[in-house]
Amino acid sequence: MPWRRVAGGLLLAVLTVSAAVGVHVQWVRTAEHTYADRVVDPEADAGTSSRDRQARAAAEKTYRAKGRPTRTGTTVISVAPVPHSGGSAWRLTARSRIALRPGDPMIDDLRRDDQNPADWLPFELSVKSGSDDCEADYPLPHPAREWLRQDGPRTTVYASVTATARWAWSPTACSGPGGDWAFILVTLESDKGAIGTHGLYDRWTVDLTSDVNPVYALDGGTTLRQSATGAEVVLPARGVVSISLDGPETSRVVGGGDLAQLGSVLQSYRSEQREALALLAAVAAVAGFLVVPFLRGWAPPATRTRWTAAAAVAAVLTAATMEYALTAENRVPWTGWWESAGRGMPLVVWGWVLLPFLLGAFVVRATRHRPPRLRELLPFLVPSVLSAVPAIVLGAADRPGTAAVFLGAAAVTAAATALLLRRGLLGTAGSRWAMTAAAGVWLAVLTAGPGTGLPTNLDPPAGLGGAVGAANQAAAYFLTWCWPAACWLLLASFGWPRWVAPTAGLALWLALAMPDASDSIQLWWKEPGGPWSLVGVFPTVAAGRPLTVVQASVLLTVFLTLWRRGRTIASWPPHVRALVVTVGVTAVASQLTRDGFSMLDSDAQRSGDFFAVTIAALGFAWLLPAGTGKRAARLHGTLPHAHNRRIHALLKDEILAAGRREYLSASRTALAEGELTPREWSTRWRRLGALGPHGMAPQRSMALRLAALGSSGGRSAWRNGLAGAVLLAVLSLPWVLYTFPSRLADTSFQLNDVIDEWVCALHWPLYGFVYGYAYPWLRGGSPIGKALCLLAVVLPAEWAELLYQNRDVNRFGVFLLLTAGNCLAVVLVLGLYWEARLVRAAGLRWGNIRNFRSLSAVAVPATTVLVAATTALATAMVGMWVSPDSGPATEAPNSRPSAGASRTPGP
Repeated sequence: MPWRRVAGGLLLAVLTVSAAVGVHVQWVRTAEHTYADRVVDPEADAGTSSRDRQARAAAEKTYRAKGRPTRTGTTVISVAPVPHSGGSAWRLTARSRIALRPGDPMIDDLRRDDQNPADWLPFELSVKSGSDDCEADYPLPHPAREWLRQDGPRTTVYASVTATARWAWSPTACSGPGGDWAFILVTLESDKGAIGTHGLYDRWTVDLTSDVNPVYALDGGTTLRQSATGAEVVLPARGVVSISLDGPETSRVVGGGDLAQLGSVLQSYRSEQREALALLAAVAAVAGFLVVPFLRGWAPPATRTRWTAAAAVAAVLTAATMEYALTAENRVPWTGWWESAGRGMPLVVWGWVLLPFLLGAFVVRATRHRPPRLRELLPFLVPSVLSAVPAIVLGAADRPGTAAVFLGAAAVTAAATALLLRRGLLGTAGSRWAMTAAAGVWLAVLTAGPGTGLPTNLDPPAGLGGAVGAANQAAAYFLTWCWPAACWLLLASFGWPRWVAPTAGLALWLALAMPDASDSIQLWWKEPGGPWSLVGVFPTVAAGRPLTVVQASVLLTVFLTLWRRGRTIASWPPHVRALVVTVGVTAVASQLTRDGFSMLDSDAQRSGDFFAVTIAALGFAWLLPAGTGKRAARLHGTLPHAHNRRIHALLKDEILAAGRREYLSASRTALAEGELTPREWSTRWRRLGALGPHGMAPQRSMALRLAALGSSGGRSAWRNGLAGAVLLAVLSLPWVLYTFPSRLADTSFQLNDVIDEWVCALHWPLYGFVYGYAYPWLRGGSPIGKALCLLAVVLPAEWAELLYQNRDVNRFGVFLLLTAGNCLAVVLVLGLYWEARLVRAAGLRWGNIRNFRSLSAVAVPATTVLVAATTALATAMVGMWVSPDSGPATEAPNSRPSAGASRTPGP
């Protein structure tokens, strides 16, 4: 029965998750026992005694007691400039007041000086100032305690504290560009559980005033009042309130407010919801337009629904673990167990280990038409023993047999899974996949347990200082190995010689994964008297670290497959459409690989990159229509002699068309003077091919052009793809050289950033490879038409990557125009070159087909030259515009950004 299989599947899922969580908890307790006497509190001050911490804990318990009196607070912040020589200086004053009802236990503690009200503020206040490219944090000192005030025995008691920060800013403070002062960002982050019914305070408001620096952006909390001179906000129970102040004497109005508001929304506006939805859209688009169509095209009808459901579950797990990892800490429940960094571990277990394992198992099934055997999964299972090394080291301290316990737990869970499936829990299909499922359970349980790692921020047991680091390194090596292992399994399944697959996998791991393994080591820490909390791999590292390895693994596998199956004429690999779409999506995702992931509430926004990936998945799936595969294969299989005949037939048709045009002009005089009779005119007109059979208009010209200029030209797919990649690499080089120095000038730019820039520049050669390799399959009826269809996919993706980069409206518009001009020039030159290449393959000159004396034929090349010249001129102009002037700057009254534009600083 289907419902029994669904129930069985849920049972196995619960069993696996429960085993992983149980092993993790036991691993935590084992580590706690070993490190119990060596715990260091990372948050405690050096001079804070254990008695003081106990007193604070007791006071907090009393202050939070059920039925406590109503308690509110207010923080008044003022920002004002102060005199300063050599630049500008500002002073921020934050005066906090706690309102206490008579009988509140906090009052007596404050009067006896047992507690300081500054220690009970429910937020952390930070100030950041600078420009978009150069900024600095200005910490506030510990607030100074003031007096208590009470007007009568039954009136409210007020406790006040004041903190003041002062800083100076000069245009010469930055060595890089953008040294002019641009913003002040005041951030208040609420402490967890401090505000609310069960917290310390029922309500806390923040009132900020600034007469000189206008408020132009406000995010978070409940806004009670906002104007150009200030804002009043209620702090949320969990969350961050950010108030951005503009430069002094600055008006953010540009002609029409609509344009300014549009620029704000498209460049700077920060929204956690938008970031989360953009990430979900990217995952859904890749799954829905790349993964699922490939599975439905490969899977037999009997199992098509099953494989589609498996792909949907994998996409949901990927999106869920990424969203959970990157969500702000104060937005996630149960944070007492999974702290901010620990939320990356589910993504590590799924995205680093289980997903590549399942991908490798699927490829074995797709290529060999059977589930993988145990020996085929050994590239994953043998290195997984490295995850047990931390348990071996921990057992060597004072708990022998620790490794055996955890290895035994993983083995028992895997054996139970295999036994249940063999007994028919999921029917015949479950029985055939029993060993694969057991291997996956083994990997999941072992990774969630000892594979988490050992504490490195705590004092290790005697004599095991170096062993702890080595154990963590061993576990990290396994985590970074799984995607290269998937590449190994993919190549082995595609029928390569036995030495190719392991060589490629090991080379990929040594080049990309192994050097980063040291950054993947897990950490632990413990609050005094509290539970152990997993720090683990930081969420942005968990999301972004494997992305380069995933991209390299996918491209290596895809390109080796395309090279092997596309070296001969009329040869395309199976599922070529899915492979080519993968290349296109990966090319667009290279920008995300370079920028990396960021927390969804971070100032470093990635929505533009997520939108670009979504557009790429939709666009490249549209660029290669699924229903035209047979026609594309027929055109691709055109042999050289057939291509020659078609090109020569096209030339004959072009000559006849030119003859008809000339005959129409010349025959007018002959008809008028009687030298040509109407019957003779009609006979010659028919001989020139003006009318088709049965007197219908000729349709042969269009079909002939499509057949002659829509094929691969008698060349192999790999040769065409390589030609397109080389051409676009050369054409995009000026644009890369122009945009590269602007990032190189950043003071924080390092060597790995240089490598990332050049890796990202490879996306243009990848576009050219897609055009050349799958040329007969692309939409469009001619080389230029196909190039313009490619432009319809590439340009929106390139534009999307420009969004939310904190540029002002004018500069954002210039970059849009520059990108459009560059893309248009590149793809038009690609289309013209391909037309000439197809004609030259038949031994003819380009001019034989394209008549450059005709205005319509010259229009496209002339447009290309014009666009290229305009792009070069605009590039020169914007270079002069962006570079700082040597003389004093004069600003027009209406040349400032809009009031809604948010230039929120980067991280």
